[in-house]
Formats: sequence, C-alpha cells, structure tokens
Amino acid sequence: MRSLRPWFLVFIAGAAEAAVELRVTDWAEMPLSGNIATISGSPAYMSRVNFLKSEPGGSGRMWVCDLNGNLHIFDPAGSYESRSEQLLNQAKTRSSYLDFNGISGSIDERDQTWVPDSDGTSTTAEAPDGLFPLFTKRQGYANGLVTFEFDPGYASNGKFYTVHVEINSADGSAGRLPVTTKFPGFDATGYTPTNRITVPGTNPTRQAVLIEWTDTNPANFTFEGTARELLRIVYNSHIHPLGDLTFNPLAKPGDPEWGVIYLASGDGGSGETNATKMNPQRLDTMVGKILRIIPDLSLHAGDSTLSANGRYRIPNDNPFVNAGTYPGARKEIWTLGHRNPHRFVWWLPDGVGEPVLLVTEIGLNAWEEVNIIKRGKNYGYSDREGPQKLTISSGSPVNAAPPSPDTLPIRLSNLQNAPGEFVPEYPVIAYPHTALYGDAIANGFIYRGSTIPALVGKFVFGDITTGRIYCSDWSAMTAADDGVASTTAATDPVTFKWNPPNDSPDTGVKTYSRFFEIVEAGYDHRDGQDPDLPGMAPVSGGRADIRLAVDGNGELYVVSKSDGMIRLLTGAGAPEFTDQPDDRVVDLGSNASFTVVATGETPPTFQWQRLDMDAGVWINVSNGPVFSGASTPTLTLTKPKYENTGEQFRCVATCAGISSISEAAELVLRAIPSSWLSAYFDADEEADLLISGDMADPDQDGLVNLLEYAFDFDPEADSSSSLPKLLKNGNSATLTFPVPRSSLNYTVERSTDLASWGTVGVTTSVSSGILTASCPIGGSAEVFLRIAVVPK
Repeated sequence: MRSLRPWFLVFIAGAAEAAVELRVTDWAEMPLSGNIATISGSPAYMSRVNFLKSEPGGSGRMWVCDLNGNLHIFDPAGSYESRSEQLLNQAKTRSSYLDFNGISGSIDERDQTWVPDSDGTSTTAEAPDGLFPLFTKRQGYANGLVTFEFDPGYASNGKFYTVHVEINSADGSAGRLPVTTKFPGFDATGYTPTNRITVPGTNPTRQAVLIEWTDTNPANFTFEGTARELLRIVYNSHIHPLGDLTFNPLAKPGDPEWGVIYLASGDGGSGETNATKMNPQRLDTMVGKILRIIPDLSLHAGDSTLSANGRYRIPNDNPFVNAGTYPGARKEIWTLGHRNPHRFVWWLPDGVGEPVLLVTEIGLNAWEEVNIIKRGKNYGYSDREGPQKLTISSGSPVNAAPPSPDTLPIRLSNLQNAPGEFVPEYPVIAYPHTALYGDAIANGFIYRGSTIPALVGKFVFGDITTGRIYCSDWSAMTAADDGVASTTAATDPVTFKWNPPNDSPDTGVKTYSRFFEIVEAGYDHRDGQDPDLPGMAPVSGGRADIRLAVDGNGELYVVSKSDGMIRLLTGAGAPEFTDQPDDRVVDLGSNASFTVVATGETPPTFQWQRLDMDAGVWINVSNGPVFSGASTPTLTLTKPKYENTGEQFRCVATCAGISSISEAAELVLRAIPSSWLSAYFDADEEADLLISGDMADPDQDGLVNLLEYAFDFDPEADSSSSLPKLLKNGNSATLTFPVPRSSLNYTVERSTDLASWGTVGVTTSVSSGILTASCPIGGSAEVFLRIAVVPK
C-alpha cells in the first residue's frame, strides 16, 4: 500500500456556470477485431479504436486506427448504418487502407487477426497477412498500431506518419522489413529499417517504430506509394511507448515551425522500477520525453543538424543540442520527466498570439495530469507525480509534499550530472485516483465546435477507465501555471443524456454521470463476456477505455474500446432529428429536394449547409436560382447543374442557441437517360450506382458509363479497342469521332506533357455527326489529345 501524506490543492475556478449536460448519439460501430469470447484484458475489447481524425484537404473523409492493426478510411456522410457498414466491409474482407499485423508465423491466438463474420456479430481467428512480421498487440493497453498523424502538407504531398509497436529485435533483422503481398501499390524497394535507439536497463521487450508514408494517390481508399522508417526507440517493457505525434497547426511554409513534429515518448514503465527509475530524468535516453524533430530532410537545413541515422533533422533551437554543456544528451529532447504523455492537444489563439502545446499524462498511483509544454522544462517524473514529490524504491511508491528548495539535478546519465539544476514544472490540472474521477486521464480538446455553446473555448477531457468527462476554463488553466505545485485549475463534471438504442422495451432517455454504464450497455449488446467490462483498474474495476476525438468542424466524439463504438456529443437541449435527409438520385434537368423532421423544447429554426469539397468545410446555403427553402425543413434544388452531382447537404436545427446537425445526404445527377440504361441493365442493376452510375465501369474496360453512352458503346463489353485513334497527317495530329449525343458537350484538349491540358491550338469542325479535331505538331517531340465529355 502506498503512503499518501495529507496534501491540499488550491483550485482556480473560472466563471460559475450551470453544469454542462450533453446528448450522446451512437454514431458508428467499429468492426469487431478482438476475441470476444474471452474476458482477458485487451484481447476482450470489441475493437481497440485509438485515434479518430478528419482527413485534411477537403475530402470530407475520416481515418480511424485500431490497435489490433487496421488503419481504416471511411466516408462520415450518411447514417450510423452506412458508416458502420463501410468499416465492417473493410474488416471482414481484410481490405483496410493499411494492416500492420504481419505476424504470419505465429499460431498463438493472441497474435492472430480476429476477422468479423458477414453480419459482424462474431469473430474467427485467422493467420495475419499484414505488413510487419515483428508487430505485436500482446499485453499492455498501447501495443499495436498506436497512432497516425497527417503531414501539414498532406493535401498536396500525401504524407502521413504512423507509430506501431514491435517485439524487440536485433539490428539487421529481416523481420523488420515490411511484407507487401497484400498491398501491391506499396513500393517497398527503398525501405530500410533504422538501427534501434537503446534504453538503459536490462531485457528490453518492445520497440516503437515511426514511419513516414507517402501516398501518391490519396484520393482513393488504397495505399499506393512508398514509406520511410524514421526511427525506432527501444522500451523497457510493454507499456508507455511512443504515444502521439503532432505538428504546430498554425505554422505556415517558411515558418521555423513548419514541418517540425513533436513526439510523445513514454517511459516504457522504467520510471516505476527502482533499477531504471531515473530514465525519464536522464538526458542520454529518449524515454519519458517529448521529442522534436524535422522528418523532411529538405526543410530548415541551415537551422538544424542531421540525425545520427540520417533519417531526420534536429532543430538547432532544441534545448539540449549543445554538446559542451550537455555531453551525451539526446539532441531530439524538447522536455523531460514524463511517465506516459500519451495525448497532445493545442490551444489556439483567436487572433494574435502563439499556440500552446499541452499533454495529458497518465500518472502512477496517485495523480493524473494536464501539463503545458515549455521548451527545455522538466516535468518531474519519477521524482514528482502530480503536485507532489514521489519516491520510488524497492517498496511501494511514497507521495509527499514537494521539498524546499524544490529543485532537481540535470542528469546527463546515471553517473553524471550537468552544472545547474531544474525547477520542476507542475500540472495545471491534476486529479486524484478516486471514484469521483478515475484511474487514468484520457485526452482532451479545446472545444471549437458549434453544437455545444456552453463548452466553447473550454478544455474538455476524460478519464479512460471510468468514462467521466470534465471541462475547465482556459483562463483558469493559465492562471494555474504559476510555478506553485498546489495551484491547479478547477474542473467541472459533464453529464450525459442517452437513449439506449438496444433496450427492449424502450426505456427512453436516461441521465448518466459517466460513460462507463453507456459503454457497458454497448458491450453487453455485442455479447461481451466479462461481468462488467474487460481490463483492470483500481477505481473502476473494468475499463470503459474511452478517448475523445474531434472532426474537422471541431465537434466532439467519444470512442470506446470495450464496446468498439464511436459516439457523437451535442448539447442536451439541442433539437432531435426524428427524420434524416435521404440521398437523392435524379435525372439531370429534374428537381431534387432534401427533407428533415426535428423537434425540440421550442420550435427549432433551420439552416441548410453544403460541403465545400475543395476547402473541406460546410457553408450555409442561400436561396437563389437553384436553391430554395434554405431556412426551412425542406431544401429544394431547381434543375441543379451537373457540377452539383456528388455534393453533400446537411441541416442545422437550433433551439435556444443550441444546435444539432443532421446526417449528410448526397445529390447524384444522372446524365444518362433511363431508356439507354434499361437496354443493358436489369432493374436491380439500374438501381445500383456502382453498376449503372455515370462514373461506374461495370465491364472494367477503363471507360465509365458516361463515355460508353457518349460514343454509343456497350457498357457490358470491352469497348477500349473502339476508341478513336490519333493520326498524324503531315505536320498535324488529327482525331475523328462521332458525336451522337446532343445532350453532351464533346471537347478536344491538347497537351505536350500529360499534365497541362487546354484547347489552345486545337481546331474542330462537325459535319454529319462527325467531329474532326486537329492541331499542329510543330517542334514538339510529342503531342497528346484527349476527349472531354461533359453533360450540358
């Protein structure tokens, strides 16, 4: 039993407000990926969903990773059922974007890939066929595919980063190389593993691997490109690996922070063992640190140095780069003295000012922390925990008041200190391990959405095990950053209203003080076998195992491993949609409409929005020649143009300043008349846009149906050999083809490099339904012509 001496916290409170109550809505069901027949630890989780993020660049898509190995991409538009079906289809066909579990040689069921059945209600153990033969998801709550992060230039360069955990291996091991059989688009020709970065201590068991991926075609749902291993860090045990990655979200090209990545490196459990307890304090090791590096070797070359392995650069303004002052120190270190800094979050200024980086940090036996990260600072572990001094010895940990003077040595290694001393940094939020809070802090966000006005600008965070969620004023957090250990920001509990969707008979909306019971209901519905929830924790017993997430609009979600669910949070007083808008498929030239039904404590107001697919943001619809009813329950589109096809629409309903957002619905316009479609497709095929849609290619000849229609080809037979041929006629290139459809525009475009296209230099004429296009060849080595077909 640990010894905990009396200790008092001074709370700095923000403006007094009524308790925040939120509505919980089941938003998506993750596919089963665990052994749901067991009750043993993390294998018993329905799905070990760890991170959920919106893809940058305007695609509207979201990414979600499962620690068991799968990285999924899905379209969040539509309904709970459509989102869940996308994810299930990827899992049961083993076709996720990336699958990291490549332990093909193991027959241990803990290593197997647990594949859901056709309806997603049970799983079967199958041999892994993913990328990395040394991948491990055994033991520990953070083994497996830990996290991913997008490069700030992802929209143009297709780069992103991942962290996964492998068993310990020697440098040069062939098992470190990826197996690409399942991913033919992955060119691993130049992939070279790095040498491991070792850790003090005996018998290390895990390595965390940081990889930079470059997808050359990020618009689809398959990976096509290359990857580059940046580093691999050795950890003493199976807990607290490299946990999170982040870039400064306000940095722009040319800024000193552009392309600089921060890495949250846990202590690997070394801080709680007497023999290795100084690892988080030592500057000669990367464990228990926040690291700061530059992955792109072409960036900041004049203001950085190349890493020892040659895979990344180290900024010159990192605090411990001076070898004269800090001999033997890892130059990558930004801060030290961390146990498990597993989630980053940024506070962003509304106007002038610099963003502030925070980390939520899981403590040992007594305290959970939120820390403001500052260059070169020491956050105390394993000599401090929360606002207290911590003593690790061969016995139980002992917590006590900080000493006076409150300083720590600058430990270069186990035997050598640098001149001077640290004054430890203390958390701005700290909570104890009690039933009112929990066992382990999750993550949090500064809320910037629109559906929960009471939380705007507040820091919202949760506890992993109990599923409790709290909020705190940012002003109180900055006031608590006063250097006094006992000063922390006050936190206010958040409560929830949820209508369990699977109870029978329906008991209606219930109020909850924490997510534990919500997750437990989901776990039981999916036939979980543990009496409460899987996993262990001193306060909660089982583990809800929640994390928070935000989408591109700043709206909040809760993901939970135990029941494998993603749930949306909105204001409890917000209107409720009883009818959602449906996708519309209409003929070009016809009208279309979208309708919702919403109720609230007062009659709601309505505002329709459409997704700007270039910017990736939702914008309000205004009435005009095409749109009418923009502020009513029904949005009508009068003869929308073909450029509107594929657009998504949603409705925002508001009561007393609190909003709810409907599901998104898609408009699909068909330029091909049904008379032509019915000549080739039966009724079921005609109703299936994947077969008969304008952009579908049912015969896989490279010509979508719109082109088959444009040239009067057969959409069910290979027509590629019937395409018009480009001919050379003296010093001109000539293309001749029929134009049988008056409803289409046929345009011939020219290029010399297959990148830039235009009509300059192209002359056309039409006679008796035959179009002839020609352009001079001149001195160009090559000239290319293409035919663009666009509905009028």
